[in-house]
This record gives sequence, C-alpha cells and structure tokens, in this order.
Amino acid sequence: MIETNYDYNSGYHQGSLVEQDARAFLGVYKSVEDVPARHYLSNFRTDVDANEAWRKFCSDELSNTSQHTRETVYGRAYELWCEYCEKHDVHPALADPDDIEGWLTEQVAASDASLKTTHDTRFRPLFKWYRWMAFNPDWPHRYQPTIMAVLLGGATYDIWQTRLWDRKNIPQENE
Repeated sequence: MIETNYDYNSGYHQGSLVEQDARAFLGVYKSVEDVPARHYLSNFRTDVDANEAWRKFCSDELSNTSQHTRETVYGRAYELWCEYCEKHDVHPALADPDDIEGWLTEQVAASDASLKTTHDTRFRPLFKWYRWMAFNPDWPHRYQPTIMAVLLGGATYDIWQTRLWDRKNIPQENE
C-alpha cells in the first residue's frame, strides 16, 4: 500500500482520517470549486479522446502487468466506466467528482464484492488513469476528481478507507 508522508496528528488537514488522507493526496486543489475555471476538465470536452488517452495509459503504465490484469481488471473497469459515462452523458476522461461517486455507488450496489475488491477492480484503474493524465503534459488534467470524490462522503469515501488499514503510519483508535 502507498504510504503518505502526511502526519495525521499534525492537524494540518481537518476531518476524519479518510478525509485527511484524501486531502494530503490532493495537493493544491481540494475541490472543483478551488480549481481556476480555465482548468475545469469540462472545458476540454472536444479536445480529449478518451480511448486514445486510455490506450496511451495502458501502453505507458500497464506494459509490465499481466495480460489478465490489463484485460480483466483494467479493461473491464474501463468498459464499465465508459458504459456509465455514455448513459449519463459524461466524458470518460473528463469526469467530475460527482460522476465518479455516482459510478462507484452503482458498482457497490450492483455487486456483493467487498469494498477492497471494488477498490482494486473499479476505483484503482480509474484513479491510476486520472493520476497518469494529471502527470502527463499531453492531457489538460490539473486536479484529481477521483480523490475529490472521496470528500463527498459516499461510496468513494468507503472505498478509499480500505486503503488506510494496510498502512503503518495511520494512528490507532486508542492513541
């Protein structure tokens, strides 16, 4: 599991451990409202080809993974995400936190899988794709809507919470 360098006892970020962790990951922009209007992902709807972005992500980031992981985990997550996006008129590469929360809420409701499994097979592929786009100069991403969705307090919050319990630097309840 990814360890953050964030000191949860510092008081720098407010809220539950889950909210503090998400805010520590987010960087400068903690919500879409914090993002300058010129950087809103919705501004780039006609400039970004989601399938091209996905192919480049898979080529750059998944080349060392098994075919099973690429196709069954990441490929299936992308397929389901695109189906949701088409149904809700969302650009797959330019979603906002509410869109991601809506999709993950549907995924949790439609499955008897654990939140950890939902994290690994639905959230993580989308999170890693959006993170890759944010760090790649070919894409307009300046913020991470998948993590912003954690702060909405719904299914994404619950899914993100599963990431914390494997870490060594999370304060225990009785500390």
